[in-house]
Amino acid sequence: MEQKFYGIATLSERGQLVIPQEARVDFDLNPGDKLIFMKVRNFPGLILIKADQIMNLLSNLTKDLIEMEKIVERIKEGE
Repeated sequence: MEQKFYGIATLSERGQLVIPQEARVDFDLNPGDKLIFMKVRNFPGLILIKADQIMNLLSNLTKDLIEMEKIVERIKEGE
């Protein structure tokens, strides 16, 4: 999926957010779905992901990191 701007949500006094409808449709978010809020290292923001997709995310990140490691090794071998 390409980059997409869904809008701006305002945090309520009770700490609640309304996720824009288009984002709920695009990501198949439904009432009762569990969502994980994560902070990554020193990045000043939050990552939001459906709980049932976290293992898929980690698997894909692992594959990407393995591929990047192979590329770095090939570059080192060429030095």
